[in-house]
Amino acid sequence: MARISPLPLTDDPEVGAALSNFKKSLGFVPNAALIMQHKPAIAKGFAMLSWAMWGPDSEVDVGFKRLISHVSSSVHGCRY
Repeated sequence: MARISPLPLTDDPEVGAALSNFKKSLGFVPNAALIMQHKPAIAKGFAMLSWAMWGPDSEVDVGFKRLISHVSSSVHGCRY
């Protein structure tokens, strides 16, 4: 069981709007982002950082980014 419960996406409209970009790029909002809503500034900052890396303005192919993420996670023993 999680020590800190995730909040529903609609809890704070401003943060919810920032986190909705996860839904656009991943198809879901990660629990870590939902938990960060307990500190709205952190949630918004995390969402902005993620969108800067994964947003449509990037010059790097999204498939290549996903491959890099997978290899990096595997090398470090992360199965998420």
